[in-house]
Amino acid sequence: MTRVMPFAAALCTLTISALLAGCGGNDNSNSGPRVVATIAVPNSASPPFSFDIGYVDSGKYYLADRSNAAVDVVDTKSNTLVAQIKGNFTGIGASTDTSGPDGLVGIPGTNTLYAGDVNAVKILDVGTQQLVKTIPISTSGSRVDEGCYDPDDGLVMFSSPGESPPFATFISTKTQTVVSKLTFTDSSGLEACVYDPKGKNFIVNNDGTTANPDGEVNVIPAATVVAGAPAVTHVFPLGKCAPTGLDLGPNNDMIVGCDPAPGDPLITLILDRTTGATLATIPFGGVDQIAYDSVSNRYFLPARHYQTNKIAAASNFVPTLAIVDAASRSILTTLAIGNNAHSVAVDGATGQAYLPFAPGVAAFPNGGIQVVSTH
Repeated sequence: MTRVMPFAAALCTLTISALLAGCGGNDNSNSGPRVVATIAVPNSASPPFSFDIGYVDSGKYYLADRSNAAVDVVDTKSNTLVAQIKGNFTGIGASTDTSGPDGLVGIPGTNTLYAGDVNAVKILDVGTQQLVKTIPISTSGSRVDEGCYDPDDGLVMFSSPGESPPFATFISTKTQTVVSKLTFTDSSGLEACVYDPKGKNFIVNNDGTTANPDGEVNVIPAATVVAGAPAVTHVFPLGKCAPTGLDLGPNNDMIVGCDPAPGDPLITLILDRTTGATLATIPFGGVDQIAYDSVSNRYFLPARHYQTNKIAAASNFVPTLAIVDAASRSILTTLAIGNNAHSVAVDGATGQAYLPFAPGVAAFPNGGIQVVSTH
């Protein structure tokens, strides 16, 4: 455990006026969603600031920070970095699949935070800022990535996309032990997952299979996990999507973020999570983690691979955040964001979204965490 309260005194929280000057005032007006602060995090341009999933709970924003081999803790009222929890994480490896921490899954209202790392899931007590347990997952040298929490059955699911073949691990939050695994024999990788309390299902984005080479959504009933025989019972093809982020919206909506191959249209899909029917195709994509905020009834889509012509490409990206109205399923506004901004978490109580970024965009040059108002 390492407290870093001294960092708070050195943090640079930029005002909106400074950001407006840097951005030319095009996207960040004082009306509607806008960048309200930038939080400094110790990082560098070489190697670039490396990070993964974010999570918000009880007035704190947590970020999987590979550059510092830690989970960063931000106070969402003051927007300052108040701690970095050292969980004996791997840090920056030779590739994304050999780096950590990665996915973060918290138990809301508690101090328990699960963090995916190389070969293992680490359980942190965010109150004492200590590593309390390491759960071995494999010995392959590959990361445990994104996860989700089932409060009905006391289960956490984590994906291991770099394994051959990929698999998901289910952990009991009561015993803190692995209860079962599900291997995806025909999968090229796994992405974000969510737990659907209506259907009592785990839902996960599958990078691709023989039947759906550009991705599909897989539905895993929690009952099959509890029975010790997890199984995919429904498959929703996604077309030319290459799915990444995933979240549940209002009613029966489910949003799937896409990061398509070069030459394909940049899209985001909203599906009926029971039938898989497409309810809307939003002409915006190139995302990774995405988030739904029930307070504003809006989706937040940070697209590190966005192109202004809305066709995916391999370079010359224009990092952009789209804010989508969940009622109309349409884009409300877009904002400029920092380089490689592919992670987002929303604190509905303060009306703020958190987007870490790396150096490389002139308006946001130093790397850190952008704070965007949700209204």
